Amino acid sequence: MPLAIDHFRYFASCIRAQEGGISEVDSETVAYHFHEPLGVVGQIIPWNFPLLMASWKMAPALAAGNCVVLKPARLTPLSVLLLMEIVGDLLPPGVVNVVNGAGGEIGEYLATSKRIAKVAFTGSTEVGQQIMQYATQNIIPVTLELGGKSPNIFFADPWPYS
Repeated sequence: MPLAIDHFRYFASCIRAQEGGISEVDSETVAYHFHEPLGVVGQIIPWNFPLLMASWKMAPALAAGNCVVLKPARLTPLSVLLLMEIVGDLLPPGVVNVVNGAGGEIGEYLATSKRIAKVAFTGSTEVGQQIMQYATQNIIPVTLELGGKSPNIFFADPWPYS
């Protein structure tokens, strides 16, 4: 839980440091640079580290002023529901919404809905490919974190060079 809290603090401090800006493109053109929320962000997380995964997805989205529709893994929905029970009264109603259920149906809905401004998915490469294909129907931006790439080699002797 402390690491999850740290993520919310970190992104809150990042947003405090964000500033707009003005730059001169040429003698007749001035560009105004500013940050604004996307709107509603659909976020789909896997079963491992449910509180951290939820925090990693929600903290930057909320700090940037977005609303969140979070779909936890079907194996670990209670972790996210407990988190929302703890922090739910800190947020205005409707800012964070948790949707439990069949991943295929909810994932497809989030990735095809015109009401969703961005989709963030962490999970398998196969499902990520489906999410991306669904999102292309309405040109919804997608962030995908797919498949693990952390192989380990185990030897009978734990210290082969001793």
